[in-house]
Amino acid sequence: MVVLHLIEAHDVGLIAALRAEGLPAPEAGRYFSADHDGAVVGYVGLEGEGRDLLLRSLVVLADRKARGLGSRMLAAVETVAGDLGGARLHLLTTTAEPFFTRHGYRAADRQTAPEAIRRTREFAGLCPASAAYLTKDL
Repeated sequence: MVVLHLIEAHDVGLIAALRAEGLPAPEAGRYFSADHDGAVVGYVGLEGEGRDLLLRSLVVLADRKARGLGSRMLAAVETVAGDLGGARLHLLTTTAEPFFTRHGYRAADRQTAPEAIRRTREFAGLCPASAAYLTKDL
């Protein structure tokens, strides 16, 4: 079982994990460490308020990959998103589209994203136009 713990955006482990994967530094939103069997195995973030939330930077630490932990982390953050009142998750990815589609995320047209999602820094400029935009109803 993966347990998420709310952490500060300036957490050194989070920043190092994001840098190792070439992902942008954390900014707005909530970030979580993912613990499994008493050890941090990765990090994930949620940005936004209300029914539409942006899934940010799901990262499994390099020495913990290929063990199914990413899937467990995703399930855990989806539960947290629902507990926060989220009804739909949105994400942008340049590398992990197959992973997310296996977990029920569907490709969508970026122009259909809610205004609050389109205004996020990640959506508006950090991720290239070629990034896949995916959504999932919770």
